[in-house]
Parts: sequence; structure tokens; C-alpha cells
Amino acid sequence: MHKFPPPKSKGFHFSIRRIILHALTLALIPEASFGLAQSTPNYDESAIRRYSLPDLLLVPNEKPVLSSLDWEETARPFQFELLEKFIYGRQLPPVEVSVLGKERRVDKKYGEIPAVRIQATLQMGTTENSPTTDVLLYVPKSKKKVPVFLKLNFLGNQAEVPDEDIEITENWVISKEGNNRATEASRGTKSRRFPVSSMLTRGYGLATAHCGDFFPDHKDGRATSILGSLGKPTGEHVPDDEPGAIGAWAWGLSRILDWLLTLPEVDPNRVIVLGHSRLGKAALWAGACDQRFAMVISNDSGCGGAALSRRNYGESIEVITKRFPHWFCPRLATFADHERELPCDQHALLAMTAPRPLYVASAQNDRWADPKGEFLAAVAADPVWKLYNLQGLGTQAMPPENTSIGKMIGYHIRNGDHDLLQYDWNQFADFADRKLQKGTLSQPNKYTPLDSKNKQTLSDFHPDQRSLPMNPPEDAIILLGMDSKPKFTAMNGEPINWAEEDGVLTATRSTRHMNHIVSTEIFQDADIHAEFMTSPIAHGNSGLYIHGHYEMQIYDSFGVKKITQQDEGSLYRFTKPFINASRPTGEWQVYDIRFIAPRRHTDGRIRSPGTLKAWLNGKLVQNGVTFTEPRSPYIPYKHGVTSHLKTIEQTLRETGKGPLFLQDHGSPVKFRNIWIQRLN
Repeated sequence: MHKFPPPKSKGFHFSIRRIILHALTLALIPEASFGLAQSTPNYDESAIRRYSLPDLLLVPNEKPVLSSLDWEETARPFQFELLEKFIYGRQLPPVEVSVLGKERRVDKKYGEIPAVRIQATLQMGTTENSPTTDVLLYVPKSKKKVPVFLKLNFLGNQAEVPDEDIEITENWVISKEGNNRATEASRGTKSRRFPVSSMLTRGYGLATAHCGDFFPDHKDGRATSILGSLGKPTGEHVPDDEPGAIGAWAWGLSRILDWLLTLPEVDPNRVIVLGHSRLGKAALWAGACDQRFAMVISNDSGCGGAALSRRNYGESIEVITKRFPHWFCPRLATFADHERELPCDQHALLAMTAPRPLYVASAQNDRWADPKGEFLAAVAADPVWKLYNLQGLGTQAMPPENTSIGKMIGYHIRNGDHDLLQYDWNQFADFADRKLQKGTLSQPNKYTPLDSKNKQTLSDFHPDQRSLPMNPPEDAIILLGMDSKPKFTAMNGEPINWAEEDGVLTATRSTRHMNHIVSTEIFQDADIHAEFMTSPIAHGNSGLYIHGHYEMQIYDSFGVKKITQQDEGSLYRFTKPFINASRPTGEWQVYDIRFIAPRRHTDGRIRSPGTLKAWLNGKLVQNGVTFTEPRSPYIPYKHGVTSHLKTIEQTLRETGKGPLFLQDHGSPVKFRNIWIQRLN
């Protein structure tokens, strides 16, 4: 483990103390036994050393953070990177998710509520040995899409409900007996934490999966975790900023969300991520990494979750990294007993949820998780919501037991022990009722930076779909139109050689399929409108290459019944369209796309994923797909590369801004009426 030097350019002033991680011989104890983990924890408030929290709105060498735009463009990325480097490890990349076999659907009644139970095995990746997870979902039967709570569990889906039809997990589970394998005796043993009937009665769905599907919860679990499938090291010694179990669990929650968003029963704007104990830490990190989650809930998450580390009360960094070295990135262990030198604290993790609703729950007897530290972190995160003109917690006074408080940040401290009980669920549902009423969402559906003009969020993007051709909006930048010269060049920067007539461009084919054209305008986030007509030649193959990296596919897919990632409407090599909305060759078609670009570090690496919503011929085909590095082997920067393209790609990596390419793939596809509207 190497020492991490203070990055002077960022103005940090801290030292990192080395510790040696001793071999752990203690057996991993069940989640319910947390209170026994440290022999001499500090439970004395007067023994807490004085500390000051890092200012969430202060970014070294940057202007003061005074607005939501400042937060999203400077402070949030800065704080997110600190959380990655020092606590959770680098965010893991998304992969394609598909259902193995068929979804197993059963209509059932829970009390008087008709519902559907769905079991599905999800494959996360495209290779034969890609990891899988078994997801259990209950949704009430409804004519409308319903909100869903999503949580991971400790012992397998069969432990969440007393239902003999639920498949028993075959993966490693926490247990004192049974050789860490689930048995029939585990059925329904944790049903108090998964109140199906009461939540269905309130109109909510519930989804769960076993955390061990993503990372078995023991110190050697990395070897059989999902990390190897993502190209991450799985041996004993890993780099200091590599993620551990919490990073893998958070990633797993996002992959389940990928599937949930495809279901007709699920409201894509109201999926709520929830977690208890160590899985509460994972839920908070999932909410930070993936802003598709409409609301984030932490229940008794403690150290490394909602509780401030600088208090060193109850569970501490020293204890958590010795007993559970696999949870966090290795670098966190260097701050054992030096919490005040940590460049970030847990209020930054809570602030990642803004402006979405956040709920933090504690238990009175759960001193190990430091309820006061959880409350104080929520208080310290409050200023970020104020940047959006929203009230966060709205108070600095800790409430009495069994009293829920807060505005966009909710909080309660329940009497009793470390657990997830019906009282907690009731408060979560009450809070969701208030904050996630359909049609009144104030938070983005994805990672969607809001600009100074308060542009619509990704979830609100519903483009005008009148008859073609369409006239551009007043603020549009016209790339191709009847009354202006096309704002495109050839790959080498010279004039284009595509045929042009009456505002229509026809792709001029090349033998090597490298005669793309590139816009002279660059952008970061933008709404994109493009009208096109496919040809029967070469399957009408073409595409819109956004930033030269991400291709919205153009292809003669009319009448295709089994659509794939290569059909029209797909984000090529990422996700297939929800439906086949293609029209026949010879008819004009239209894409309307809201594109939110990935955010990048100063060295060009992507630090947070981009996202996209797309309509094809008036039909929603992509709804918030996320992406990082391009997956297509045919991107323009790799085929027919020129010095002009090298300059464009360098600008993209430095500024996050890039052009729109129209692809030559051997078919004389026609284009007209192409414009963009910059969102920032």
C-alpha cells in the first residue's frame, strides 16, 4: 500500500498515517451482533475530541459555491472524488443487463391486495461467465406505474418472505451455522425487514436481492465477487483506491435498477433505494453514484454510512477497517485513529443525494451506529439543499424518540435496537408519499446538471412530436436546415462531399465506411433533433455519433420482432430500445434526444457517467441509460483518424464538449432538419 501524497494543486493540507493491516483470525460475526465488535468503544460524548468538518461549499482554487450550478459543476464533483479516493474506491462502470430465461410471474393476493410476484435472474455483462443475481419483486396490480423500494438483503431472498416458492440462494451467506450456506430453515426469518403486505397496501412495490450475489461479505470475498468480471484486481493486494464490497453492492443496486426501469409496472421516476446497517452504507453510495434513484434511505448505517467519522463514537474507522477490511477502499484504513485528517466526512456522502429527498433513520439503543453522529451529518449536509432553494432538515435540534422531522431531508430516531422495523417503513412511506407524488418531482431522473436557466430535467424531457418536417425552436443552433449552409466538415476538416439538395444531405458511401461528417459546433449537454430517412441499401445503416463516442443507431429495423442493441432506437452496444418504433425505408423519421455528457477529471478520465433519454418517431426508446467510455469499436476517433479528429478528441477530454457526427456505414441515408439546444 503506497502513501497517497497530498495534491498540492487542490490546496489540501493533510498527512496520511500508515498502519499495517494485521491478519484477521476472528470469524466474521452475523450482522445482528455489531454491538460486540469493539472491546472498548467510546460511548462518552465528553471524550470526543474537538473537530471541524470540511466545508462542502469550499473548493480549493475555485470560486465560491453560491448556486446549484456551482455545486453541480465544481463542488459536487470535488466532494465525490474525495469520497472515491479515500473511502469507497473508484465508481464501477455499468454493464449491459439482461434476463436469463424468463421472468417468473405469479399473481397473488396479499391480504386484500392483488399483486404480482416477479422473480428474475439477471445477467450483468455479455459474456457466458458474466455474474448473475436473483431479484425478487412484488408490485401491486394497478393501472398506473407504481413506485418501488429497492434494498439488498443479508441472507438471501428466501429469508425476506415466508414463501416456499422463493428460490434459496446458493451463494455465501452470513451465518453461525450451516457452513455459510442458506437452508430451508432461513425462510422468512427476516420478513420483519421486508413488509410486503403493508407496502403493497400503500401502493408501493418492493424489490430485493442478496448482497452476496455481488460480493460475499467476508474478507476473502473479492475473489468470487463481481469485481473480476469488471477487470478489477481480486487478489490480496489491491491499489489504495480500488472499491470493495460497498462499491460492489452499490453497483449491484444500479444493475437491478437497470432492469426495473424496463418493467411496465414500475414508475421509472420513483425507484427508492434503501439499506439497513452495512447495506445502508451501500444504499447511500448507490444514491451518490446513480442519480436515477429518486430517493435515498439510510437505516442505522453508522460508520462509513450516515454517521460522522470525526466523532469517533461507537464503531470507528480503526475497528471497521480491521474487522471488515473488504468493505472500503484500502486507503481508508490509513486514517484509523486519525479521522480528523480525513479530507472528507459523511456529510459529503449525504449531500450527494441533493436535491433529491434523503431519509436518515437511527435507533435509540444502537449506540454502535452513533445516532447523534447520523443526525449531525444530516444537519451538516443541509446547506446543499438550500442551493436549490429547498429546505433540507430544517432544524439543528435532534427530535425525541419516534418523531419524524425534516423537509427534503427526513430523520427519526426510533426506540429499540439495531433493526429495520415496521415503524421505520411507515416513516419512509409517509416521506415518499409527500416527496414523490407523481408529476411533482423536483429532482432529476438521472445525473442531470441543471443550468442557470433551470432547464428541464431529463425526466421532464417530452419533445414536441408534431408532423414532420418540424421548425426549430428560437434558441436552437441549426446544423442542417433549408436556409443555412450545413455546419459540418469532413473527417479531415475539409468541406464535406455528401450530396446536398434543398436542405437534405445524403451520405456518400466509402469502401471503408469512414466518410463520416462532423459538426463544427461542439456542446456538453444538449437536446438534439435529427430527421432522417433510411435506405434499403446496406440495411439503411448509419447513426448519430454524439461526441463521436455514443451512437444512436439508424438502421432498417421496420417490422423486426426481436430487437437488439444493433437495431434502430438502440444506444449502440449499450441498450436496446424499449420498443420497435422504426418506420419503413423511404419515410422520414425523427430522433429527439436529451444528452447529458459524462463529467471528466482534469486528466480526461470520466469521473461520473453520462445519461441519455431518446424518442424515436414519438415513442420513448431510451429512458435514462447511463454510460462512461464508448463501447463501439467503430467510433470515428479509431477509424480514419486525422489530425483534425485528434484535436477534437483532445478538446472533448479537456472540456467535456464534443461535436455530433453523422455516420457513413455504407448506406445512402438522408438527413435534414438537424439542430441542437445547449443545456449549459
